[in-house]
Amino acid sequence: MKSNKKVFFAGLIVLVVSIPVLADIFTPSPSCSKPIKPYEFTSQWQLDSFNNDVQRYKRCIQNFISEQNRAVKTHQQAANNAINEWNRFVQYELN
Repeated sequence: MKSNKKVFFAGLIVLVVSIPVLADIFTPSPSCSKPIKPYEFTSQWQLDSFNNDVQRYKRCIQNFISEQNRAVKTHQQAANNAINEWNRFVQYELN
């Protein structure tokens, strides 16, 4: 019974440690649907519908870009905070 617990906890530790490593493997991509342009527009309704789909696609891409830019700012701030923490440690603890 004790060896099963050890194996379980060892597996759990490996899992917990490996999840953050896998986090940066996948690059996010937008889940936007591109509109399909017909070979020829046969009505004003079809043209208007296509133009609406183009605008919807554009907004989706813009929202994805904004979301990624916010994430960049968040990560950059975290990096700057770590730099500042290190600099304070060096200034006050090592000098």
